[in-house]
Amino acid sequence: MINHAEKRDFMRMFIDCSLSLTTTDSSKNFQGHMINLSNKGLLFTSNQKFEVGAILKIVLTPRHSETPPVHATVIVVRVSSNELSYEVACKIRDIESQPAL
Repeated sequence: MINHAEKRDFMRMFIDCSLSLTTTDSSKNFQGHMINLSNKGLLFTSNQKFEVGAILKIVLTPRHSETPPVHATVIVVRVSSNELSYEVACKIRDIESQPAL
């Protein structure tokens, strides 16, 4: 049994998949890698530094082709760096619904 005080309404799900994104103020495309996802936010790594408050359009591409990509708009709330990349924490603003097959 796990004995910890989880204060979140929704547990974080660890996700290992690629992420493509664009900023809403430019047409540049960037790549990242998902770390985790919750019902209100996500965390990813990228070689690109993003400013807190930046609004990003993201596309999560699952490793399995049976699962469709997820399109969302997020706002950057925290950025930290290590020697290799940036960790970018975002709040989810909107998830675009995909048409049914």
